[in-house]
Amino acid sequence: MNKIYLFQPQYSLEYKNTDAYWIPYSAGCLWSYATQFDDITSTFELSDIIYKREDPAIVLSKITEPVLCGFSCYAWNEKYCLHLAKIIKQKWPKCVILFGGPNTNGSYLKHNFIDSLVLSEGEETFVEILRCIAAGGIPETVYKKTRLDSLNIPSPYASGVFDKLINDNPDNVWSTVLETNRGCPYACTFCDWGSMTYSKIKKFELSKVQADLNWMVDKPIKYLFCGDANFGIFKKRDLEIAKLLKETADQLNPDVINIQYAKNSTEAVFEISKILGKFSKGITVSVQSMNKDTLVAIKRSNMDINDIQHMMALSKQYDLPTYSELILGLPEETLESWKDGLSELLELGQQTIDIWFANLLVNSELATEETRRKYQLKTIQAEDYFNHSKNDWSGIIEEVEIITGTNTMSFDDIINGYMYGWMIVQFHCTGYSHLIANYLRHNKSIPYRVFYDKVFEMLHENNELSEHFVSFKESLRDFLTTGKIAKHNNFKEGHAFHKASYEYLYKNKNKIYDLAIVAAKSFTEIDVSVIELQKHSVYDQNESYPININSNIDIDNWTSDKVNYTIEAKIEKDKEFNFYYSRRQGYIRNRVLKS
Repeated sequence: MNKIYLFQPQYSLEYKNTDAYWIPYSAGCLWSYATQFDDITSTFELSDIIYKREDPAIVLSKITEPVLCGFSCYAWNEKYCLHLAKIIKQKWPKCVILFGGPNTNGSYLKHNFIDSLVLSEGEETFVEILRCIAAGGIPETVYKKTRLDSLNIPSPYASGVFDKLINDNPDNVWSTVLETNRGCPYACTFCDWGSMTYSKIKKFELSKVQADLNWMVDKPIKYLFCGDANFGIFKKRDLEIAKLLKETADQLNPDVINIQYAKNSTEAVFEISKILGKFSKGITVSVQSMNKDTLVAIKRSNMDINDIQHMMALSKQYDLPTYSELILGLPEETLESWKDGLSELLELGQQTIDIWFANLLVNSELATEETRRKYQLKTIQAEDYFNHSKNDWSGIIEEVEIITGTNTMSFDDIINGYMYGWMIVQFHCTGYSHLIANYLRHNKSIPYRVFYDKVFEMLHENNELSEHFVSFKESLRDFLTTGKIAKHNNFKEGHAFHKASYEYLYKNKNKIYDLAIVAAKSFTEIDVSVIELQKHSVYDQNESYPININSNIDIDNWTSDKVNYTIEAKIEKDKEFNFYYSRRQGYIRNRVLKS
């Protein structure tokens, strides 16, 4: 029997002081499809799927006389996969080395140890290659882009591909992917999601989705990622799938179900999130940028301003959180438009924002030479961009190319833009200054931009927070100059660089309250009850809850009315307090309820 080895090694995720490994879904899809055919199963056997980053010498010791080694390659495993492929080819020269996945393109042929590239959905091509090998032939060098005509194909879960993996690793907890459709109708230039499947969305049968979920129920899966690009785009169908997800989650009890909602969301996504309940991460209100020129450049048409306001109103109606993500360094963005965009989102009612660096993903339009020249993109190859645990082998460091300057944003603009976003994310979105900012905006007609410009100015001055701010800024400058992470002060990854400040700022939240109060008082007097509400709106381990506060302001509609508020902690009393988990789940902000 001819031995096949498939490789989809990824960084593990830290889960409550242990590691959660990703089930190698893409690799499993190849083999589950191939096992439909008797000529394949009578000729080949899947000896192993390599799913984690181990010392290559250990991986090599697990391999015996391979006829084919197939690698699913992306930004988080590219260099590691290339190294493994090279040493495998050196030891077994006749082994066919096959590369596919989102990062794969024609440039990989410069590596003489790679025999074939698959630039498409891989299931049918994988079978074609195996049949070629069985017949004594030589696979083609490049298999061009094609799509499956039908997604009526076997599931790697229900067909048992991963059963041995789960049984052989009883101490592992797992993260995994659920696909209910494939394809993306959008062509955003910064994204490679649609690079292989940009076209009509094709759906898996609901029976297959149900079978996948049934398989997961009794497995130690703690993080479930929905692999659809636009979940909620098929309202009736996706509501039905949401019910199936909730039924499964009630038995499985994962940490979270991470869904990538439809780019131009409708009320359906709130209905979906309501169904998922505590397992929902929140609803994305997609923007990427609020600058019209940028949106044209990246081929991304945002919702109309009125639609975003409608989404914020639905958030209140359904009592469900939303969040928006902005990407720093996109074409045509300026420092001023970036600051305006952050402030505009607050004006529209968005209270939760994440900021990310613009990546040049290998098969995205943004990474082409034409686009690089047009917008004079300056970049750095950044190491340690993805978070990884101490148990991941780190002898080979992956890199991600990130934008550090454009013809409209200098390097210093990128630095200052990130730090301005850092302030909004850390101070406003976490909850240390949001009530003061809202009071100024709604009761004193002082825009968010004006208030936070003042806070930003004060962070550069000599005060109790400025030392941390300046130190963080210098670490950021060093990262964007060298591409290397400073191995101190909680800096662990480039993707969410701002995470390094989370715990420090939480421990020093009183200093943030004080800074925000001083900044606000430079414009006007603040009602003392708003200050008191602000200081108690974030969870404090030293407080006893509930807390009752008599306010002179109704903070639901920002009118001058006497209101009694009860502040309740979302974190259970006497339960061990885990800061990072609590922040991620939105538990750091207390409930502020009318008595």
